[in-house]
Amino acid sequence: MTDRWRISASTAAPGWLGMPGPGGDDAGWVAERSEGLRRAFGDRWTPELDRAVPVLLEAGLSRRDPDDLLAWQVWPGALPVFAVVRARVVDSAAIPDWRESGAAVQPFRSATLGDGVQVSATASIDDVQPGAAAGFVLYAFDDGAATVVVSVEPTLAEVLALCMPGLRDLVDGIEVHRPDGSAFRGSPHPAFVADEAGWPLEEGAA
Repeated sequence: MTDRWRISASTAAPGWLGMPGPGGDDAGWVAERSEGLRRAFGDRWTPELDRAVPVLLEAGLSRRDPDDLLAWQVWPGALPVFAVVRARVVDSAAIPDWRESGAAVQPFRSATLGDGVQVSATASIDDVQPGAAAGFVLYAFDDGAATVVVSVEPTLAEVLALCMPGLRDLVDGIEVHRPDGSAFRGSPHPAFVADEAGWPLEEGAA
């Protein structure tokens, strides 16, 4: 299903590096993005980053998935860490009940994709890094047959927080078209249709 859908997405936030699709020029992309990050880091660039940044960029490329419509590496705050953000379309039937896993689920409205939900969760990783926490966020928009999902892979909570302004900007303007050319539009999540849900809708703009 994925290769028949079309997507257009961008954000003005710095540090969002769109990864090439299958068959793209990975080596050229790594070289170009390494130079761009060198400029972004400015005086904070070090000889160690000359070696580390291309390796990290290549590691991000290895996390691409054939089902991704688009995927990004997000390098926020001119730091040598990144998160992977991906957009894909899945069958509605494949969407789990995130609340059962303890995630926070609330309604979210995108100017272009309509009504959906924001799903988020954090967990302590004190056993790996004392005092640290990891988290993820995803946005899902469903029309009863297909679901558009934009997700941040689990990452350090601090990195996730730095990604959020750009993520909100992207989700609020993303455009997705079905194989027949019609624009995708999500419907309100059943759990939040009734007023008793008591959750105000969040607008997509940060």
